[in-house]
Amino acid sequence: MNLTTPTTMGQLRRLIAAADDRAGAHVLWIDNGGEVHLSADDGASDDGAVRLRFAPFQPGAGMVGPLAAHDDGLIGKMYFSILHHWLHAGDAPPGPLDAALDDFEREGGWAVPAEPTAHVMNIAPRHGVFGAACH
Repeated sequence: MNLTTPTTMGQLRRLIAAADDRAGAHVLWIDNGGEVHLSADDGASDDGAVRLRFAPFQPGAGMVGPLAAHDDGLIGKMYFSILHHWLHAGDAPPGPLDAALDDFEREGGWAVPAEPTAHVMNIAPRHGVFGAACH
């Protein structure tokens, strides 16, 4: 998954699904070229190629692995948070940046209003052409 080209949530799902939630902490990070990585929290994301690094996912927390990959809410949160932070990383000074996953729904960024604000009118004909009843 490279953020310098069009990406999809499916690419992120595959990245998350490939990790083992019980194998230890994992770090989601993005290199200077926009490539998204998920690696064991063994310091591998501390080299000079890191542009953006998220807080480690603790083992057993359900943030990585096949079950996490099927969680639409979690994947959506990760995807939009990754895009958000990557877009803003260009405005920051050079060097690695630490970030936290944002919860846009809770903060109201993409919340759906409880009550509809527009009414949809059904204009489908109830009768055939020129008022003849349909059978």
